[in-house]
Amino acid sequence: MLVTSKARSADVAVIGSGFGGSIMAMVCRRLGRSVILLERRKHPRFAIGESSTPLANLLLEEIAEQFGLGFLSEFAKWGIWQEKHPEIACGLKRGFTFFHHREGKAFQRFPDRRHEFLVAASPCNALADTHWYRPDFDAFLVRKAVELGVDYFEESRIIRVEEDRERLNLQVQRASGLLRVRARFAIDASGPRGALFRLLNLREQRIEGMPPTQALFAHFRNVRRCEELDEFRLPNSAGERDRRETAPYPIDDAAVHHVFPRGWFWALAFNNGITSAGVAAVDDWVAQSFHSEKDKAWANVLSRFPALRRAFADAIEVGSFFHQCRVSFLSRSLHSPRWALLPSAAAFVDPLFSTGFPLNLLGVVRLGGLMDRFFESPEWLSRLEQYARTTRDEACRVGRLVGAAYQAMKYPTLFNAVACLYFAALSFEETMRRLKRVPSGNGFLLGDHPVFRNRLDDCLDRIRDQLAQGSLSSGQQDCLENDIRRSIEPFDVIGIGNRETGEQKNAASRSDANWQPVRLDALLRSAHKLESSAEEIRQMLLRCGFSPESLPR
Repeated sequence: MLVTSKARSADVAVIGSGFGGSIMAMVCRRLGRSVILLERRKHPRFAIGESSTPLANLLLEEIAEQFGLGFLSEFAKWGIWQEKHPEIACGLKRGFTFFHHREGKAFQRFPDRRHEFLVAASPCNALADTHWYRPDFDAFLVRKAVELGVDYFEESRIIRVEEDRERLNLQVQRASGLLRVRARFAIDASGPRGALFRLLNLREQRIEGMPPTQALFAHFRNVRRCEELDEFRLPNSAGERDRRETAPYPIDDAAVHHVFPRGWFWALAFNNGITSAGVAAVDDWVAQSFHSEKDKAWANVLSRFPALRRAFADAIEVGSFFHQCRVSFLSRSLHSPRWALLPSAAAFVDPLFSTGFPLNLLGVVRLGGLMDRFFESPEWLSRLEQYARTTRDEACRVGRLVGAAYQAMKYPTLFNAVACLYFAALSFEETMRRLKRVPSGNGFLLGDHPVFRNRLDDCLDRIRDQLAQGSLSSGQQDCLENDIRRSIEPFDVIGIGNRETGEQKNAASRSDANWQPVRLDALLRSAHKLESSAEEIRQMLLRCGFSPESLPR
């Protein structure tokens, strides 16, 4: 149902009805606030940002419990999603798959897996993460918001914003005429360089450590899975049988990353036959590779990577190509007494590592808590300032990590080690939250944890400084990788840093390190790192849906 009146007042106006805006609007309704939700386009519609993570799914469950939105927990795992909402398309995500390529050369797999990195996030399909097919998922959330009493206006373009001491005044252009919205507070969820950023002439600032990048992407049909291509079949080594069946998960049931020295491709397969795919790369590579016509640019990029060219040989794009000429973004101003930017509108770094979902859902949790406890209280402005600092700090931290990953893309094993920094921090934070022991560093990537924060900064500084001097020798690379693994050891609860080092390093240790299954035994052995006991870990795993038979004895 669409609201068509010419003037409307509300406690809260939410701008943008992607998943973050719709969930934020529902949270405000559950807190007893009147809410107007404004959408420039209409649903269903394309949206980038599609791959969830264990932490993002945990945050969905927390939002569901904390704000009385129980249905959200039905989207936290592949199994329950398929049971409760098979009509909403999504993709199966068992983990993160990385393949390392060189331009103009056929991709080759080795028995020691030197050009790959598979990190499992779940041991089975039922407990797996998902890719959200946003045309279906976002439209569903808008319908739920309307059911909860949110006044929804689509095809509504904000053309003017005025702020006074009592209200934020929005002039909204609709086909039926001008709509005037007066709100005590506004939350912008309209994405990078969105509505309030443009209309209030907010300034943009560079994210330190993140190189300028561009992205080209679309939805496709008829994309071949990697497992169907000869290039991605593992060869036998001398005296060794084919070990494909021992992979932690089917390699395509994941967020698939094809990494090359100055950028990377992604491929996310949905269960409706559509694959989301794109390329993100640094500006100088884009200048040499992209064409002014987007479809020709895509074809030219594929021509540089034989395996990808074969995967997309019969692919047909669904809808239009999208070109982002500036991917990373950070607004200098994130709030005022009358408005705030949700993390998705405040900053964006890069799709690498799927950081957008948890950052945005953390913003929903934080703003929801402020609306619940401090709205227009004497503490309101100071709490908003703290929210803005945290949001900015987290974007910058992600930017430094992703920037280091871009620098390391020339060196597959160093890139994998940088990825370990991310996976170690996120698995530690997720487990602490599930144990109800949110650490003192409860910011994203443990940013408020003094030990991990300092270790992360030291590792990223060393990578930046050494790579700035030119190519790395094998000795320098080994030293950096070993330092990274030593740094994460006190926080590594999933065994991702387990690997022999230095002279001990051999093909067997490398292959084990490059295929990372779910290691419940490592988690149980790490109970002391989590200020917990093995029995508490067992009980947590049972609550998460693991069967007693699946747990190590």
